[in-house]
Amino acid sequence: MIAADKEIKAGNIVNLSGEMLTLRDNSAKMLAEMLENGENTGLQLEDSAVFFAAPTPGFEEGRMSLGPTTSARMAAFIPQLIEKGVKYFIGKGALPEEAKNAVIEGKAFYFQALGGTGAYYGSKVSSMELMLFEEFGPEAVYKVEVSDFPVIISIDSDGGIFF
Repeated sequence: MIAADKEIKAGNIVNLSGEMLTLRDNSAKMLAEMLENGENTGLQLEDSAVFFAAPTPGFEEGRMSLGPTTSARMAAFIPQLIEKGVKYFIGKGALPEEAKNAVIEGKAFYFQALGGTGAYYGSKVSSMELMLFEEFGPEAVYKVEVSDFPVIISIDSDGGIFF
């Protein structure tokens, strides 16, 4: 579960702490298929956070990068993930209208991570665990624990929007 260092309202900059699941194009597609087929993913999605990112190798050596990817490419998966209980989405850039509406209707949150800060965000990761799709390398699903992870709140659970 994610915790913020102050009130989560659109337009605020907050520091997040807690666990996130990483998703990128291939892993999001495969996860969506598993969920559609009713397969057990082994993931705890209820009240979880998904970061649209692919960590680079080097966590053990302290040199991992974890930069956000463009959320618009991942937007098609947001409604299904909300249905499965995901509460927080972190990515880069604005969301298309359908995804934005799904976040608002699902009383979820969308945070924008800052582009070009992969090395900085990587330094905020205290643990990393491979969860699914090892064959995808950095695009696999990882569970990462972060602290003091700065983001901008773009959509809050009251439907407030800041883009």
